[in-house]
Amino acid sequence: MSLSAILSKPAVFDAPGLPDLQMLEARKNRILDRWPDVVVTPPEKDRERLVQEMRRRLESDDWRETRMSFVTSAARALFDADRRARPDLAGLRDFYYDEIRATTRRSFLDAMLSVYLVSYEPGAPHTQRFASALGSAWPRIGARWRRLRENIPELLDPDRAPTAIALKMTAMDDCWRGLQALGLRTPHAPGLMDHAHLAFVELMRPHLKGRAALERLFRWLKPDGQKARISGAAEAITAALEPWLKQEPPQDVLTFITEALMGMYGDPRVMGGGAWAGVPPDCLAVIMRWLTGENIRFFLDVISAVEKSHMFPPRRKFWLSLHEEKRIDAAWVAFSDSGARFAANQTNSASGRSSLSFGRQIARGVRKDTSLLILKIGSKIVVEGSHSYKVHIFKESNPNAPALYLQEYDCEAIRRISGSEKKTHDEYGYWQGWVLERI
Repeated sequence: MSLSAILSKPAVFDAPGLPDLQMLEARKNRILDRWPDVVVTPPEKDRERLVQEMRRRLESDDWRETRMSFVTSAARALFDADRRARPDLAGLRDFYYDEIRATTRRSFLDAMLSVYLVSYEPGAPHTQRFASALGSAWPRIGARWRRLRENIPELLDPDRAPTAIALKMTAMDDCWRGLQALGLRTPHAPGLMDHAHLAFVELMRPHLKGRAALERLFRWLKPDGQKARISGAAEAITAALEPWLKQEPPQDVLTFITEALMGMYGDPRVMGGGAWAGVPPDCLAVIMRWLTGENIRFFLDVISAVEKSHMFPPRRKFWLSLHEEKRIDAAWVAFSDSGARFAANQTNSASGRSSLSFGRQIARGVRKDTSLLILKIGSKIVVEGSHSYKVHIFKESNPNAPALYLQEYDCEAIRRISGSEKKTHDEYGYWQGWVLERI
């Protein structure tokens, strides 16, 4: 075929297939979720060495074999809480501010914006100078950060950025995903997001008697697939408990709050610190009181299920009435093997008790199925048990009295402790009056 014949044929253009943009977006998001930051956070033990080496290179003007990764990691160390206000490092901080204004290296600017976010402290001099320098360099910032500032115009405001973010969070059902959609890939990051979190808690505080607001707060504290937020957790716990300092919530709300907080931060009776360490004593007393009631009900529910006895309903009524009268200060459960198996099945159901802690009763032989309820009532320690176990009452001052919140108890060993008073559960209920006389 001649060239003229070929050229005279109508042209047929086969357009190349376009890639699936949704698939590309999903892959990009997975990469950003796994490696969200452009600056490697150096280990604490290496930070001073990094800063001093960066300072040496600046002062000697020796930049041979200096990698960008070294410069940005040194910046992360320089602007951490221990170094960002140190007078001897002022010259090195000035160097970074000046470089932000002068450089055309987008990778450096992106890294410095990341350092700005994690070192953010409202009104602090380093935050003010960082914001000013980044503002002057903004036309050279990468597209990711430009989109973030379009969504949060106050991003470079050294005072108002946290409140601006918190206000946006109050309109989000899922704050974690909502903030990621705005461009904040690590919503639980330190710095700016620590302060945004505290501002968010304050904005939510007036609404936390309602279930919907509590659910939103708890979803933020522990997003699906993420670890629970630790920074600012005490303030959030306090805000959730404060509405109930002078009144009791409905039982379903009480159980929901208890279940959620213990699921995120463990049992305050056995954790010995963590997020609970910063909760004020009056609010801590609220959750302790709730846990007392939950443990008493848990024990009674499990024993009622595994021990079929006409004697148990009166015992249930007696102990719950004491709790409702606020006479029981604390409670702890130690289940037998059979009780623990039943309890485990309960905690895997929708009973709302999946985070309740309990100890184990380890005596064998005829007492292998005995479970214990250990109570603190005023100056007395009371031990109640299943399967015809007598009520034991100890003075708290007795050095051998059973302590609460232990992992293991031997009910036979408790029977042999000297200085206790004991009473059998009689069918006429005389044991109840006997207990009341002694507590």
